[in-house]
Amino acid sequence: MQITTDYRLNGKIGDRLNAHGIRSTSVINCTRTISYKNVLLGDLEITLVSRAIPFPVVGRKQLASIVVMLTATGQFTASLLIVLVSILAPTALWAEHHHASSAKTPKVVSIVQVTHDGIGKTSLLSDDSNLYVTEWPAARHVVAKVSLRTANRTVLSTKFSNIQAFDISPDRNKLLIAALKGGARDNEFWTLPVTAGTPQRLGRFTGRDAAWSADGLNLTFGRGSSLYLADADGSSAREIFKADGSVFAPRISPDNKRIRFSVSDTAQNTTSLWEIGIDGSNPHALLAEWQGAKNACCGNWIAGGRYYVFQVTQSSPATLTTLWAIADSKHGEAGPVQLTKGPISFGNPTPSREDKKIFAIGVQPAAQAVKYSPTHNKFVPLLTGVSATDLDYSPDGKWVTYVSIPDGELYRSRADGREQMRLTSSPERAVLPRWSKDSTQIAYVSMQPGKPWRISIIARAGGASQDILEEDQGQIDANWSPDGSRIMYGYVYGSEHLKINILDLKTHEIETVPGSDGLFSPRWSPNGRYIAALTPDFTKVMLFDFQTKKWKNWLTEPAGAVSYPVWSADSKYLYFDDLVTDEESIRRVRVGEKHTERVFKLAGIERYPGAFGLWAGQMPDGSWMFVRDRSTQEVYQLSLELP
Repeated sequence: MQITTDYRLNGKIGDRLNAHGIRSTSVINCTRTISYKNVLLGDLEITLVSRAIPFPVVGRKQLASIVVMLTATGQFTASLLIVLVSILAPTALWAEHHHASSAKTPKVVSIVQVTHDGIGKTSLLSDDSNLYVTEWPAARHVVAKVSLRTANRTVLSTKFSNIQAFDISPDRNKLLIAALKGGARDNEFWTLPVTAGTPQRLGRFTGRDAAWSADGLNLTFGRGSSLYLADADGSSAREIFKADGSVFAPRISPDNKRIRFSVSDTAQNTTSLWEIGIDGSNPHALLAEWQGAKNACCGNWIAGGRYYVFQVTQSSPATLTTLWAIADSKHGEAGPVQLTKGPISFGNPTPSREDKKIFAIGVQPAAQAVKYSPTHNKFVPLLTGVSATDLDYSPDGKWVTYVSIPDGELYRSRADGREQMRLTSSPERAVLPRWSKDSTQIAYVSMQPGKPWRISIIARAGGASQDILEEDQGQIDANWSPDGSRIMYGYVYGSEHLKINILDLKTHEIETVPGSDGLFSPRWSPNGRYIAALTPDFTKVMLFDFQTKKWKNWLTEPAGAVSYPVWSADSKYLYFDDLVTDEESIRRVRVGEKHTERVFKLAGIERYPGAFGLWAGQMPDGSWMFVRDRSTQEVYQLSLELP
């Protein structure tokens, strides 16, 4: 497969595009993509484990479930090795659909980068000569018109300050947009002329994610858990299906007989593709038996309806969105076929009038670690020039360890960034490093191909790492004891036997914390007296007291409200990142109490969603650290080979 980029920022990419066969295009918007730039998903109102290790979140954020993408043992299997093509052999989620002898399967034969402006993008549409890209250059969304011939970019003028484009009319004269209002879940739909004219309101309803039919007669849209069908002008809207979850990204088939749409299931932490007759008949899950079905969403028909292209997002071993195709009739194989495999995340697949070409938004992940300054109410960069997450500063404050983005390699350096040393390399990926109490060793989660996850220890000076214990279940969440002689750890969520163990590093004896069966994500207090852990439904924080040898229900919160918990240095409080309740904020709860208090509100930062979601941590002085998303989004044109 050939990947071509054009770096001439002053335009004139028409010749290059023509050389690759781009002549006339027409693209239909997929869905409202996320605010976080290194993964491409809708503004889903869902609970998913990946937002924080391993705490889920409900919110209008990016998502993909880590639970689905891991085996029950936490094993990093070959079927997941689709993150870095240069490192890992690409394999499909459903292996039987990727035997090497198969010659009649869709595949990408070349990729051409179309835009080079570095502006955040959330969706794209096209007429025969222009792209209409919904951009997020600052605090609001705009729609930019980008010429495919000259690369000139102009922002469409409208009376609305914040808009999102969903579709383009069959005659290519107007856009279907939503006038966005703050954090509203549902918004008004309008038509916006692509040249000049006055926007017109569609119907008197509100909703999310809409699309017209190819014959220009119907409009479909989602509102909450309901799918609606209306006349093209918004009149005669009626509910045709009610899902067990939020409905988004509906698309009407080119023959105007079916609607395919995405559903987010809060209770099950999933997104899935559904199909229904345009008359409301025969609603069913589209890929019910497919292994990747619970992470699939946001599809579009291409090649005149012969194929349906959709996206799947994994969060482990790294966040990656890939494109897949499934034959809509008897063209090629019946099962999903993987089109892209990384390292670029591709989403928002949109069809072209040329059957074998599509547009998509591609994302190159990058991040910047920052700390929050409450005095100045701003975020201050850490480790200049380093793209990293999962920072942990040594207890003596002299060293820092971190995981590089996107490679997932473990590094350490002086606190000011000097004396940088890489400690691990591919194909191993590292997450969640923790310094020993004497600042000489680092415990981290090692993710190796074909093996369950392991807690490993490596010296600050480098060298070979050592797994603490061979087990069949995936280990996670290393906690050093106050004296540094033991390590407490848990198991990957979804493991058959969830419990909390403590390993003596000298004798190698294992102690299971009494009553910890079914609990996960443990946090050991600095004074050694308490353990905080989560229940499997993500709603309760349990507290174990080593003096009484008993657990008690410390805190009950909505699923996802407690993310990346951290004990205070004096062991009196548990701090956590609340991604669900009201406004996103850092909160805390005092030992012996059940009510929480806000420490500060998180605002003014676009956060990077890593392998376990939106990471947060604390420095030795109590300062909070976050990871700012510095990923770049550009439009790409993909040429396909279709049987």
